Amino acid sequence: MYNTIRFFAFAFALSLVFVGCQSHQAKVDALQKEYDRLGAQFQRDCTEEYLKVPPTLSPKCADDKSKLEDAGKRLQAERAKQ
Repeated sequence: MYNTIRFFAFAFALSLVFVGCQSHQAKVDALQKEYDRLGAQFQRDCTEEYLKVPPTLSPKCADDKSKLEDAGKRLQAERAKQ
């Protein structure tokens, strides 16, 4: 009886760890997608502004750049949790 309870407790704990790892990876994947999407949008909208001499950013591109940097920081922080 005691071994059966111990086995089920161990199996339950193991399943929680497995679900937690999947959840973490899903979060990292979602943040990576967001970062990639923001990076592609920034590159599409603001590449010409970086080619100017001196490089200047419009308010829209500055906002896009800050969103991209924030997404990168969130992604890096989530990856560091592993």
